[in-house]
Amino acid sequence: MKNLIAISATLLVMSVPAFAGEEENKAVALRALTEMFNAQNVELIDELYHPRYIQHSPSIADGREGIRASVIWMKENGMKPQREIARVLAQGDLVGVQARVIIGDETAIVGDIFRFEDGQIIEHWDTSQTEVPQSETANGNSMIDGGGDVDKYVSNMDLARNTMNAVEFFDCGIAGDIETLKRLFGAEYMQHNPRVPNGTEPIFGFFQDSDGTLGNVTVHQTISDGDLTMALVEYADWGNAVIEIVRHDDEGKIVEHWDIVQEIPAAEDFAHGNSMF
Repeated sequence: MKNLIAISATLLVMSVPAFAGEEENKAVALRALTEMFNAQNVELIDELYHPRYIQHSPSIADGREGIRASVIWMKENGMKPQREIARVLAQGDLVGVQARVIIGDETAIVGDIFRFEDGQIIEHWDTSQTEVPQSETANGNSMIDGGGDVDKYVSNMDLARNTMNAVEFFDCGIAGDIETLKRLFGAEYMQHNPRVPNGTEPIFGFFQDSDGTLGNVTVHQTISDGDLTMALVEYADWGNAVIEIVRHDDEGKIVEHWDIVQEIPAAEDFAHGNSMF
């Protein structure tokens, strides 16, 4: 709940016009993922990335040179990514991307969040999870299919409401607070976590013996765009960094959920000292 009070005190009264550079930032983020990483064109790094670039991906060293070294290493070792973009969100100086990434025989669902300054990427966070084939998921859905419309008109006030509902869902609902879940869920609930069936009843059943509390939950970056909200969440008690995505109905209720769960490595295994957050 430590994030919720501050957010409720500010976001619900906000009416901030759309950030002028959001579409431009989306385009730069997609160029970084496709033209630079996928195509392994390191000549684009100085154009797309800020000189003070901060890296949070655990296995890549800090700064522009960390990206350069990583891409060159992948190229030299025959690791060429293929990327299927599923969703792209932008709000303020942040852009979030959900994608399926294939490298050789390995397929992962990856979430990236970029922060921009002066039209360049100055900070980056991500999580990655091996994809469970759709035929093996508990809900029959893939880990990236489903709805969401970032072009849908949603007022600034309703975007703020959606952000607050999503934060409360991550901060309290996923910790097992059944009453919070009942209040936040819409009439339908489609699930993309591969281990959880569709609908609300499986969630309530899973948490029926929970005391509704989970310490050390921190919701970090949030992006609300159209009917979607994305967030980077630190579940310290579980040792996980998770990029969460939810879809809202017109009343802000949560009707669809995706997550990308990554175990937080030990500090000595990081390529930098910035943590995943």
